[in-house]
Amino acid sequence: MDVLTSGMNSRRKKLLLSKLGPKGWGRLHHFRHYYSAGWGDGSGRPLSPRALEAFYRFLESARFPEDSMPSVFLTDDGCIEVCWEDPEGKAVQVEFRPTEIELYLEAKQLEEFVPANEAKELARRLAA
Repeated sequence: MDVLTSGMNSRRKKLLLSKLGPKGWGRLHHFRHYYSAGWGDGSGRPLSPRALEAFYRFLESARFPEDSMPSVFLTDDGCIEVCWEDPEGKAVQVEFRPTEIELYLEAKQLEEFVPANEAKELARRLAA
Protein backbone atom coordinates (compact mmCIF):
# COMPACT_ATOMS: atom_id res chain seq x y z
CA MET A 1 0.00 0.00 0.00
CA ASP A 2 1.21 3.50 -0.84
CA VAL A 3 2.56 5.20 2.30
CA LEU A 4 1.64 8.66 1.01
CA THR A 5 -1.81 8.17 -0.44
CA SER A 6 -3.10 5.38 1.82
CA GLY A 7 -3.68 7.93 4.58
CA MET A 8 -3.71 11.05 2.43
CA ASN A 9 -7.03 12.73 2.46
CA SER A 10 -7.89 15.88 0.59
CA ARG A 11 -6.94 17.96 3.66
CA ARG A 12 -3.37 16.63 3.58
CA LYS A 13 -3.14 17.08 -0.16
CA LYS A 14 -4.28 20.71 0.19
CA LEU A 15 -1.80 21.19 3.04
CA LEU A 16 1.09 19.93 0.91
CA LEU A 17 0.11 22.05 -2.07
CA SER A 18 -0.34 25.20 0.01
CA LYS A 19 2.95 24.84 1.90
CA LEU A 20 5.22 23.26 -0.74
CA GLY A 21 3.62 24.29 -4.01
CA PRO A 22 3.04 21.95 -6.94
CA LYS A 23 6.75 21.14 -7.33
CA GLY A 24 7.20 20.18 -3.68
CA TRP A 25 3.97 18.21 -3.65
CA GLY A 26 5.11 16.35 -6.76
CA ARG A 27 8.48 15.51 -5.25
CA LEU A 28 6.92 14.16 -2.06
CA HIS A 29 4.33 12.24 -4.08
CA HIS A 30 7.16 10.75 -6.18
CA PHE A 31 9.00 9.49 -3.09
CA ARG A 32 6.24 6.93 -2.54
CA HIS A 33 7.77 4.83 -5.33
CA TYR A 34 10.88 4.11 -3.26
CA TYR A 35 9.51 1.06 -1.41
CA SER A 36 12.63 -1.03 -1.33
CA ALA A 37 16.20 -0.26 -0.43
CA GLY A 38 18.60 0.49 -3.23
CA TRP A 39 17.42 3.70 -4.88
CA GLY A 40 19.92 6.46 -5.64
CA ASP A 41 23.46 5.11 -5.40
CA GLY A 42 22.14 1.73 -4.24
CA SER A 43 21.95 2.39 -0.50
CA GLY A 44 18.80 4.55 -0.29
CA ARG A 45 16.11 3.38 2.14
CA PRO A 46 12.34 3.65 1.59
CA LEU A 47 10.35 6.54 3.02
CA SER A 48 9.80 6.21 6.78
CA PRO A 49 6.08 6.47 7.65
CA ARG A 50 6.95 7.82 11.13
CA ALA A 51 9.21 10.52 9.67
CA LEU A 52 6.44 11.43 7.23
CA GLU A 53 3.91 11.80 10.06
CA ALA A 54 6.25 14.17 11.93
CA PHE A 55 6.66 16.14 8.69
CA TYR A 56 2.87 16.48 8.30
CA ARG A 57 2.52 17.69 11.92
CA PHE A 58 5.25 20.27 11.27
CA LEU A 59 3.61 21.52 8.05
CA GLU A 60 0.27 22.09 9.81
CA SER A 61 1.85 24.91 11.85
CA ALA A 62 4.73 25.94 9.58
CA ARG A 63 4.94 29.40 8.03
CA PHE A 64 7.57 30.00 5.38
CA PRO A 65 8.75 33.38 4.11
CA GLU A 66 6.53 34.48 1.21
CA ASP A 67 9.47 34.91 -1.16
CA SER A 68 11.12 31.57 -0.29
CA MET A 69 9.42 28.36 -1.42
CA PRO A 70 10.70 25.39 0.58
CA SER A 71 12.41 22.45 -1.11
CA VAL A 72 11.74 18.89 -0.01
CA PHE A 73 14.13 15.93 -0.20
CA LEU A 74 14.19 12.23 0.61
CA THR A 75 17.38 11.39 2.48
CA ASP A 76 19.36 8.21 1.96
CA ASP A 77 18.02 7.04 5.33
CA GLY A 78 14.40 7.31 4.13
CA CYS A 79 13.71 10.54 6.02
CA ILE A 80 12.19 13.80 4.80
CA GLU A 81 14.18 17.04 4.75
CA VAL A 82 12.73 20.46 4.05
CA CYS A 83 14.93 23.49 3.35
CA TRP A 84 14.27 27.16 2.75
CA GLU A 85 15.88 30.55 3.24
CA ASP A 86 15.02 32.88 6.08
CA PRO A 87 14.25 36.56 5.30
CA GLU A 88 18.00 37.33 5.36
CA GLY A 89 18.76 34.61 2.81
CA LYS A 90 20.28 32.19 5.32
CA ALA A 91 19.57 28.46 5.13
CA VAL A 92 17.05 26.71 7.36
CA GLN A 93 17.12 22.91 7.20
CA VAL A 94 14.80 20.54 9.05
CA GLU A 95 15.18 16.77 8.75
CA PHE A 96 12.36 14.55 9.97
CA ARG A 97 13.47 11.18 11.30
CA PRO A 98 11.30 8.47 12.87
CA THR A 99 11.99 9.57 16.47
CA GLU A 100 13.65 12.98 16.20
CA ILE A 101 13.94 16.12 14.14
CA GLU A 102 17.26 17.71 13.27
CA LEU A 103 17.28 21.48 12.85
CA TYR A 104 20.01 23.64 11.32
CA LEU A 105 19.84 27.44 11.32
CA GLU A 106 22.68 28.99 9.32
CA ALA A 107 22.06 32.49 10.70
CA LYS A 108 22.74 31.30 14.26
CA GLN A 109 25.13 28.48 13.34
CA LEU A 110 22.76 26.33 15.41
CA GLU A 111 22.24 22.61 15.06
CA GLU A 112 19.88 20.87 17.45
CA PHE A 113 17.70 17.82 17.81
CA VAL A 114 14.15 17.71 19.15
CA PRO A 115 11.81 14.74 19.66
CA ALA A 116 9.60 14.01 16.65
CA ASN A 117 6.47 14.51 18.78
CA GLU A 118 7.43 18.20 19.13
CA ALA A 119 7.07 18.91 15.39
CA LYS A 120 4.22 21.43 15.78
CA GLU A 121 6.03 23.28 18.54
CA LEU A 122 9.16 23.49 16.40
CA ALA A 123 7.17 24.91 13.49
CA ARG A 124 5.64 27.55 15.75
CA ARG A 125 9.05 28.45 17.15
CA LEU A 126 10.55 28.87 13.67
CA ALA A 127 7.60 31.01 12.54
CA ALA A 128 8.02 33.46 15.43
